Amino acid sequence: MARKVNVGAMVAQDVFKLDTPDMQVVQIPLSQLIVNEHNFFTVKDVQELADHIALHGLFNPLTVCAAGDGKYRIVAGHRRRKALELLGRKDAPCIVKNYDGEDSEMVALIQSNLTSRELTYYEKMEAVIRLEKALRSMKERGVELPGRLRDHLAEQVSESASAVHRMQYIHKNLSPALLEALRREQIGESVADELAHSPKKVQTEFEQRLARGETFRAQDVKAARDKPTVSDGVVDAFLLRHIAKGHEAALYRVLHNSQRMAAIQLISEVKRALRFYGCNGHSSDALWYDLTGGGLEIKKPFQGKLSWSQIVQRLRGMVESGKIAPPVEESTPEEQTLRQLDEQMQQATTAPMPVAPSIPEVPDTIITAGKETCLPCAAWFSRDVLPPDGARIIAQDKDGFTDEGKFLGGELDVSVVSWDEVVRWTLHPDDEAYTEPVQQAAAPQPAQVWHPYPDERPEEGQTVLVLFQGKHIPDLYAVYVYRAGGWYLPEMQDDGLMTVDVRWWSAELPPEQGK
Repeated sequence: MARKVNVGAMVAQDVFKLDTPDMQVVQIPLSQLIVNEHNFFTVKDVQELADHIALHGLFNPLTVCAAGDGKYRIVAGHRRRKALELLGRKDAPCIVKNYDGEDSEMVALIQSNLTSRELTYYEKMEAVIRLEKALRSMKERGVELPGRLRDHLAEQVSESASAVHRMQYIHKNLSPALLEALRREQIGESVADELAHSPKKVQTEFEQRLARGETFRAQDVKAARDKPTVSDGVVDAFLLRHIAKGHEAALYRVLHNSQRMAAIQLISEVKRALRFYGCNGHSSDALWYDLTGGGLEIKKPFQGKLSWSQIVQRLRGMVESGKIAPPVEESTPEEQTLRQLDEQMQQATTAPMPVAPSIPEVPDTIITAGKETCLPCAAWFSRDVLPPDGARIIAQDKDGFTDEGKFLGGELDVSVVSWDEVVRWTLHPDDEAYTEPVQQAAAPQPAQVWHPYPDERPEEGQTVLVLFQGKHIPDLYAVYVYRAGGWYLPEMQDDGLMTVDVRWWSAELPPEQGK
């Protein structure tokens, strides 16, 4: 790990050039104190501060520097100056400092606010951006900054290096209008992050929604970003030309007269009709798409994603509209007989699944300290048991691969796990139907209370159960300690910082961890 450097102490020693060895407090008229043009922190709660000063007095003098023409520029103390003005004071106690350049003055201004007040996310992000610029300037003129610059920034704002990187990305990629919305706290950190990862067209859409007074969540932004940016007709034309071409006859046989079946029940048959046996795709200057177990992702000539359920629905619509024509009848009686037998077999093996009572099966497990521990209240159900319509679920296939989706109209939407491959399923922690059915299935244990992260955060140093997603692995449960905006292994709280995408956490640990 990089060695931590106290930037404040370093600046005080190497950059501040004081007139005298000892700092002296002098009284300066308020009329000679001017606002620092580089101050981006909000000046609020002035009346509350004025009342406190009137009752207890002013504890700390202002920090200023000479600005010429008998004026002094405030470095630390904008709220104190306004409070003294409200109280009718004519002057203020000040410490006058000389700074070796604007960069060191900026560092001092930011540090004074970081240590004296609670900042908004925007203020902390702006502090990171301006600190980075100031420290780079100081480094160019010879000030020694050992280690990574990002580590220095993280130390100053009391955040993890990954959180600092996120702030830098948001500031760089978010539109000016959305940055202003973040400053005004009209949107939060998670929404800003999703918007920063979205193309300009999506950002413009949400700028307009904000102007109309609408509110939205990070999930809404993600859904809009993944939605194809063209009309349904263009999407259908793409499927017909690049996906269904050469397989029209087989698709027609599978999808004709299949309205009584849910799209998710037809996925495996459609995959066979398309001769899909694994990942495939195409890349050229004018065309880029990838058809995988998770569905279709298109980069060129437009952007968008389709799950296998959505692919089936669109192909079935093209069969109904005649865009996918029926196959030419076979010329021999033997071939016609074989086709009829094939249709009868398909009908016999694709009957609707019965709805059975919810029966809990094997509970899920969590991984902690290299061993598996039973996860309480995570009741799993058989594939033959249908989830409630509209419920979000987590499904697992025969190979143990897990993914989540929404069960709507008999289909598992937005999932890489086909319903015909599902072995077992359970309700997702953030689904409204989660509490009641799982509580009944897992009685007498109560359902866990899950909190969305980062909208809700654990207490500092709290050990919690988290649901996270790795880079190339399905959702996992694990026990971590939350500290300084990061997730640490309980047995390695100093060096065990983990890079994980945590989405949910619960304070209700399994019995083995709660003791």
